[in-house]
Amino acid sequence: MIAPIRIILVDDHAIVRAGFRMLLATEDSIDVVAEAERGEAVWPLYQEYHPDVVVMDLSMPGLGGLESIRRLCLKEANAKILAFSVHDEKVYVNRAMTAGAKGYICFTTVHFFQSYCYFLTV
Repeated sequence: MIAPIRIILVDDHAIVRAGFRMLLATEDSIDVVAEAERGEAVWPLYQEYHPDVVVMDLSMPGLGGLESIRRLCLKEANAKILAFSVHDEKVYVNRAMTAGAKGYICFTTVHFFQSYCYFLTV
């Protein structure tokens, strides 16, 4: 049996994290191992859980998603981060990818989320 894809969810809205968790719970091949409501909490969780994928909201108070992606990638060059946002403008995609994200998903394309998580771990 193949080990499940281990994910950390990072979003300042508990309802969004709960929704993702419910969506992903339908897949045996995906396991949400931790959640954070702020970018500042990502590094300790990353060190503890060694996830395959970090799903990071871009619009959060405090450090924010883009800076959190940059800092995580500086500490762990092999981090696979999927930026997540309500913004579908190209400028946001470019900023996230430049910061170090390996992919970008918008709320309007959330049904592709599980496929992206798989793709990032291959």
